Amino acid sequence: MSAAGRLTRSLAVLYGAGASAALGAVLVLGDGTAATYVAGLTAFWWLPPALVAVPVAVAVRAWGVLAAVVAPAVAAGALLGPLALPGRGGGSADLRVATFNLTGTRGLDGLRLLVERWQPDVLLLQEVSPDARRYLDEHYAQYPHRWYGAASRVGGDDGGGTDGDAVWSTVPITSTRAVTGLPEGARPAHVVVLDAGALGGPAALPVLSLHLASPCLGCSPRGRENNPAGGTTEAAATRVAEARRYAQVARELAAEGPVVLGGDLNSSDFNEPLRVLTGDGPDGGGLTDVHRAVGTRPQLTRGSNPGYARVDVVLTAGLEPVADAEGPAGGSTHAPVVADLRWRR
Repeated sequence: MSAAGRLTRSLAVLYGAGASAALGAVLVLGDGTAATYVAGLTAFWWLPPALVAVPVAVAVRAWGVLAAVVAPAVAAGALLGPLALPGRGGGSADLRVATFNLTGTRGLDGLRLLVERWQPDVLLLQEVSPDARRYLDEHYAQYPHRWYGAASRVGGDDGGGTDGDAVWSTVPITSTRAVTGLPEGARPAHVVVLDAGALGGPAALPVLSLHLASPCLGCSPRGRENNPAGGTTEAAATRVAEARRYAQVARELAAEGPVVLGGDLNSSDFNEPLRVLTGDGPDGGGLTDVHRAVGTRPQLTRGSNPGYARVDVVLTAGLEPVADAEGPAGGSTHAPVVADLRWRR
């Protein structure tokens, strides 16, 4: 074997060993440390090379390389495999829901593009700053029914200040109620009930616009002067606690009929919050991740296109996913997600 070949095999073994160690740490420690939180968040970028390494190792009979990369390859298959399945979803939709983190006023152009192209029935918005709301109050007459949550202090994507969540709808909002029992440092959230009868749906459709605790990479532990949820590790624990509470709320609402949750989870497929919300165990929400059900692309919504993580999602129970899409960010640090859903009759 040539020197170049030996070097290539050594590098492949080092990659496989490192990826396997990182994967094990993520699975064992979860979001409990800053390193494993970031590793889980960015798994899309460091796991897929193992899928290439496996057939190459088999072809050249590099069994040491194969042993090193098999675990990350299996994890990469679990992450990307569902996106490659054909024939999922399709057909006509009854309800179109979009979620978008505006990043204050930076995402206003993205919102315009989103509404013009997809015309969602329901918009779940996050990081609506006071300046953005003043602008929005004078635009988009096609959404006459609007709810705005209380602003909260954040250390978010727009450099700090205050922001809040919002729900816009083409059908009436009949009631709202605050979600209680959230951990310290969590943003406030409300269950917003829509009358979806005009769309062929139930007279009471609860929806939630979620924005889980922001990470504060580089913040000192318990650095609440920069982030109400504290430093990176503490904020990760807050997100898990939020997800468990929202999972409980979702189970209670789903017992009565369909429910839709959407928003910025500040976590991705290999982080704990999404696993909690979609899990079927006693603490899981039992929700369907629309993108995992019918999506065909990675949909990395956080950061420049392509982003580095899928943190913006639409989740549902009691509704059938039909299709989903990622819209242009238009200046926001997040891309919007559009989900087409169908009533289960």
